[in-house]
Parts: sequence; structure tokens; C-alpha cells
Amino acid sequence: MNTLESTVRGIFLVLGATTIWGTNGPVVHFVNGFGVGPFLITLFRITVSTCIIIYLAPKPRSALIIPRKEEMGRALFWLSSLGLISSNLGLSIAFLRISVGMTMIMYYTAPIWAMIGAWAIARERPSLVQILALILSLSGVYFAVWDPGEGLKFDIIGILCALAGGAGYALYLLNGRYGLGKKSQYKAYLQSFLWASVICWVAGLYGGKAADLFKAPPKAYLGLMYMALCTSAIAFGMISRSLKYLSSSIASVLSMSEIPLSMMWAFLLLGERPEKSAIIGGVFICIAVIMLSLEPLFYCRSNK
Repeated sequence: MNTLESTVRGIFLVLGATTIWGTNGPVVHFVNGFGVGPFLITLFRITVSTCIIIYLAPKPRSALIIPRKEEMGRALFWLSSLGLISSNLGLSIAFLRISVGMTMIMYYTAPIWAMIGAWAIARERPSLVQILALILSLSGVYFAVWDPGEGLKFDIIGILCALAGGAGYALYLLNGRYGLGKKSQYKAYLQSFLWASVICWVAGLYGGKAADLFKAPPKAYLGLMYMALCTSAIAFGMISRSLKYLSSSIASVLSMSEIPLSMMWAFLLLGERPEKSAIIGGVFICIAVIMLSLEPLFYCRSNK
């Protein structure tokens, strides 16, 4: 396979994944219409995804499933699982309170949160590109949600949940880079989902919510299974496969196509029209993320 063919294949894999991810918002609305709330959506999605990840785990599985004491003693081990819950739960709540487009724009501040986390964990010194990206991202959030004359334009809980979703995903990424993922990416992947599932079930059983999952009508399970299989297992698998043909930086930039694709699906399936402020703020945030993704290229060129 030549270089051009490999690149095209990688691009199609990423765009295929983001097209699937873009349907998340409408599906959450569909499932919620049957009385299945954000917590139950998160519980089901993480549980089924965990089962799939364990099933696909390379042998011997016991080495991946059973964590060591020193691994569990690290803060990132637990923060990664809590971040995974925050990512899923925050998105589901935000989809129901603010527009799908606005939710995705706020969620895509995740690389900025990850950058700030890296400064704190690894004591990394901020580069000029990172500082500019942070300023652009914060400006994007401001332009998207705030009107100087009227104040906040959107539901504050929805905005905060979308931002919490992005911050949660950042914690998951940080564990992959600085935590358990330094030794085994797959083990970090499996452990994050496994313990997120355990935490969700403990919370669900303690709060009496878990039993409600079994009362959902069959049509609701179609949506739940779609999210667990397609938007989780298949889409993430396509992204992982794309890294065989593309660099992680290019894949990261291409994955931002999820924002316009999510707006497209929201318009087609929910009749939502993207707000002008969301588009303006989204442009700032997209530029910030692209700068971070391509940051190594700036230094490579400056060192030539």
C-alpha cells in the first residue's frame, strides 16, 4: 500500500468515526424520550463497553484485569475512571439542556484541560504555543456563552456539564500518558472502564437508580446498544486503526470534524440550528486545539 493510499484510508477511518460520534446527541434525546436519564445512559454504556474491552483483551487477561496495589495507590488511577464517568455523564446532561452544537464546542476544550493537567503533573513549562492556545480557547468559551449586554446566553448547568465532560476526558488522557498508560495503554484503557463501571453500579445500587435500567422499554435499548457498540467500541476502534496510517497529531485535528458533523445530525434529526455565537466560539476553540495538535511541527521547523 503506497503512502497516498494509506493516508486516504486513515482519513476515511477518522471521518467515519466522527460521523458516528456526531449522532450521540440525537440518540441521547431519543433514549431520554423513554424515561432513561443521563445516569442510566452512562451506566449502561460504560458497562457494555467494559464487557467488550475485557472480551477483546489479549491473553493472559488476568494480568490486565487485576491491578497491582501500587497502581491503585496512584491518584490518576482513580481520577481516570471518575473522568470517564464525568465525560459520559456530563455530555448526556448537556445534550438535554443546551444545543448539541454548543455541547460539542464546550467538550472540545478537553485538550486545553489536558495541557493544564500536564503542567501540574509533569511540571512542564508552558510554551508560547500553549499559552496562545489557552488564551484562544478561553476566548472561544467567552464568545460562545456570554453576551456583554445580557450576560450568560445559555443554561449554566448545561454549559458546566459540557465543560466537565471535556475535563473528565482530559483526566482519562492524562492517565494514558503519565499514569498506568506509561506501562500499558491497554491496561489503562481496561482499568479506567472497569472501575468506572464498578463506581457507577455502586452509586446506582446505593441510590436505587440501577433497578430502573431494567424497566426501560425495548426501543430504549436499541438506542443504548447503539451508543455502547457504535459510538463507543466501533468508533474508538476506527480511531485506533487510523493511527496505523496517520500520526496522532493529524488524527487529532481530523477528529474535530465531529463538531460540524454533530451539528449536521442535530439539524437533520432534531431540527436544531447552530447558534451564531456557538460557531464563533467554536472557531476560536478549534484553532486552539489545532495549534496544540500541531505544536511539535512548529518546533521541528524552528530547529531546522
